[in-house]
Amino acid sequence: MNVCPECFGNETLKRRLIEIRPRFPSGEKCRFHPNLKAVPIDEVGRIVDPAFRANYGFGEWRYDQEEGDDLHFLIEDMTGASEEAVVSELVDWLVANDSYWPPDGEEAFYATDRNYVSVPLDGWRHSVLWERFREAILHRQRFFNDRAKGFLDEIFEGIQHQSDVSGRPTFYRSSADDGLIIFRARVVADEAAFRQIAKNPAASMGTPPPSLRRQGRMNAAGIPVFYGATERDTATAELRPAVGARIAVAAFRPQRPIHVLDLTRFDRPGKRLDILSKNHAKRATQWAFMQSFALEISKPVLPGDEHLEYVPAQVVAEYLTTQSVRWRGTDVTPDAVMFRSAQRDGGKNIAIMGDAAKVAGATTTVPEREGSRSTEPDDLDFYDFTSPLAPRENPGLEYVDGSIELVTVRSATYSVGVQHVSLGDADSPTGADEDRF
Repeated sequence: MNVCPECFGNETLKRRLIEIRPRFPSGEKCRFHPNLKAVPIDEVGRIVDPAFRANYGFGEWRYDQEEGDDLHFLIEDMTGASEEAVVSELVDWLVANDSYWPPDGEEAFYATDRNYVSVPLDGWRHSVLWERFREAILHRQRFFNDRAKGFLDEIFEGIQHQSDVSGRPTFYRSSADDGLIIFRARVVADEAAFRQIAKNPAASMGTPPPSLRRQGRMNAAGIPVFYGATERDTATAELRPAVGARIAVAAFRPQRPIHVLDLTRFDRPGKRLDILSKNHAKRATQWAFMQSFALEISKPVLPGDEHLEYVPAQVVAEYLTTQSVRWRGTDVTPDAVMFRSAQRDGGKNIAIMGDAAKVAGATTTVPEREGSRSTEPDDLDFYDFTSPLAPRENPGLEYVDGSIELVTVRSATYSVGVQHVSLGDADSPTGADEDRF
């Protein structure tokens, strides 16, 4: 049977059939619209089959009937076919082309005497890839690991095109015009130390110089990352300060547009896509995985566990902010990752990398060490000055004048959960009572 796009009410299916129709002879006409060029019903089946398998499964038996709807009804509903004969032909094609092997215990997926129910797509495939990535990067090969990069390529492919159910994109360009203010906090010993910081907040509160850059959630030691928060209280809470501690807090804003991957947008359901869209299953499973990934990135890490626990996030952050992505017709490189705070409910943190992490005007003078001068030729004699110079720095942030302030921690709030532990003798080692005194 030959059919045409006008045989179906589903707009996504129509578009996909229009895309492939030029591949077929002009003389092939639709059985139901004789003046229109057609495609074989097989081509419709090849579009419907993977979408149906990904989104439906057998219903459960309840008493004497199976929950859900029959195959004929669901195919008609999915495609919006206008002719009963088209639905019947499509169902027959799916049943006839169902691939399974009974000797191995496999059952047919398509059956006209079974009912089907919608099943939610989960991120199991991406989760498996993530676990393989963690294994590769933590316990096999940390540097120059092409296998680990391959896992990340598959996990994050197309992430810049995702958006939530309200249409808010997970990847966007942000600037001072959007009102983005980023707070950064630092513990100070006393008022004298604060006054010293206040002389040059851009330098004192900005990204530390290379020798002072400790590892963080999203950076290895020595790598520049500007950690901030979108709320003053969150920036303070992230320091986990003691009651009575003095905290210097300063505000910064983008001085140029920065590209942000916002993991907090994955808190909500993803944008609803037609299940017949080419990338529906991929987008839906990626969204499901990213919801759990965003929680993992934000989870608190106990002191002493940072060395290994931070490694996967550090590698991911470096991967995301060094890989160019196609976005709105141009190639851009992400500058920052926004994620939930582990220390303050509802708070948001942002990690800004590369040149975007640098603060305009944050110049510091490095004192010359005594006795460092020499009459010997210095190392510059061996440099090739004909090579291109490194590109000029393009700082992404600027200090908000007058925003530096000193705060004192008055109290701390903790949320605890009871952990149930068995105290029975079954968990005690044999003979433990005899050893007590």
